[in-house]
Amino acid sequence: MSTAVEQDLGRRFRHAAGRFPTGVTVLSTVEDGLPCGMTVSSFTSISLDPLLVLVSLGNGSRTCERLRRSGVFAVTVLADAQQEVARWFAGRARPDGAGAFDGIPWRPAPHSSAPILTDGVSFFDCVVEQVHAAGDHTVVIGAVRAFDVLSDRPPLLFVRSRFGRLTE
Repeated sequence: MSTAVEQDLGRRFRHAAGRFPTGVTVLSTVEDGLPCGMTVSSFTSISLDPLLVLVSLGNGSRTCERLRRSGVFAVTVLADAQQEVARWFAGRARPDGAGAFDGIPWRPAPHSSAPILTDGVSFFDCVVEQVHAAGDHTVVIGAVRAFDVLSDRPPLLFVRSRFGRLTE
């Protein structure tokens, strides 16, 4: 159990780290034909040769275990109008499997068959290259097998515990 000091330290760390704006994505995988997905803000490209991306998932998430077993995933970068989609995939109340994607336009990724949210900005279709334990999270490095731009809309951002938009 955490002490009050540790809890305060964690709260302060989250507050400081939240000053760094991130993009918002939905990571998806498919296991035994059933899609699964979650909102992820810790996504980055890490290499052009070979093409690699990195995502970080909470150890207790349903999607983390399924991704480990399936060995494949897709990441959709969300557009600024997709705040409700981000909230939906961040909530634990969403149904398991295909029901989580009801009413959300998607198509299977070309390599993994994981859902790509077609109203997003871009997507990356990956196979798991490496998995690393990192405290209460799991860091996954994916080898990109397919990618594309889905639209020219601005991306959805997250900063100071709120969604935001790019402004000119």
